Amino acid sequence: MDLDNSKLIRLKIMDFLARRDHTAKEIFQKLEKRVESLDMLRAEIVKLEQEGLIDNMRFAEQYVYSRSKKGYGPVRIKSELINKGINKDIGKKIISSINWMPIAKQVLEKKVGNKKLIAIKENIKIKRFLIYRGFDYYQIEEAFSSLSLKENDTNE
Repeated sequence: MDLDNSKLIRLKIMDFLARRDHTAKEIFQKLEKRVESLDMLRAEIVKLEQEGLIDNMRFAEQYVYSRSKKGYGPVRIKSELINKGINKDIGKKIISSINWMPIAKQVLEKKVGNKKLIAIKENIKIKRFLIYRGFDYYQIEEAFSSLSLKENDTNE
């Protein structure tokens, strides 16, 4: 289906927005190959931003909340927001308003379970996992120290 007029483009965008919030960049990427005129698409996106239906700040707040509840850290979330077209300053402001230590600790507790002794190799593996999840060195070390996990050199 080719979207050849502004009404059809607007309806398609509204269809996307009915499911979840999107950034302007996401909508543009989803529709750029399906419209006949990129200028019409840009114009409709601008109109919807002016009407408040596309709101990058609202999207960023919901996205950060959702991803943090799933156990992802600030480094990864910041990167994902940039990829979705969110201004660095908006992402930084929202991310800095969250205390990431309890989240890092919770992710670590879930990963470790009820173990109290961890081999050095396993310790490194868990730290890599937390880095992958988007936590920084300070948050990882703080989470480990709060759980007071002991390294067990004999299990290497």
